[in-house]
Amino acid sequence: MEKPQGFDEAQAFGEFETLPAGGYKCIIKKVACEKTQAGKEFLKLAIDILEGEFKDFFQKKFDNDTREDRKWSGVWTVFTEGYNPGTTNPKFKGLITSVEASNSGFKFNFDEQTLANKKVGIVFREEEFEGYDGQVHTSTKPFFAVSYDKAEEAKIPNPKKVTQKGEAFDDFTTGSAADNDDLPF
Repeated sequence: MEKPQGFDEAQAFGEFETLPAGGYKCIIKKVACEKTQAGKEFLKLAIDILEGEFKDFFQKKFDNDTREDRKWSGVWTVFTEGYNPGTTNPKFKGLITSVEASNSGFKFNFDEQTLANKKVGIVFREEEFEGYDGQVHTSTKPFFAVSYDKAEEAKIPNPKKVTQKGEAFDDFTTGSAADNDDLPF
C-alpha cells in the first residue's frame, strides 16, 4: 500500500469538536441574498459565536481546515417567503425582529447588507442525517433566532430525526379494515 498524499496533515475522523444544541450569542459576519431556480428568495447568513465557551467556533473550524477548498461551516439559510405565496416566512420575521431587538437603534430597511456585523441570538438543534455510509449521523444546525440577551436561556428544540424507511406508512398499513367502518367510502 502507498501512503496517501496529505496523510500526515489530515485530521482523523472524530477528532473535531462539535457544537452542542442550544442557544448562542452570535454575530452575523456576512450576508448574501440569493434566489432558487424557481425564484424563491433566501438569505445566506455566515454566523459565528460571539461569547462564551464556544466563542469563535466557526472561525476556529475554518482556520483549522487544511483542505484546499475549505468553506465556512456556520451558514444559516433563511427563506423570506412562507410556504403559501404572498406570505412571510415566520423564521425570516423572527430573524429580523431578533436582530432589531439585539442592536440598539437598528431598524431593518430590507438592505440585507445592513445585517452584517449585527448581534443576534441563534438557537441550534441537533439533526440526524443519513451519511454516504448509510449510517445515521448527527450535526447541529441553526434553527431559529432570538434576541441576543435571551439566547442562552432559550428552550432547546427537540432533535430532528431521520424518517426510517417505511416509517411514514406504518400507521396506514397496520390499521385494520374495522378501523375504517365509519368512513363514507
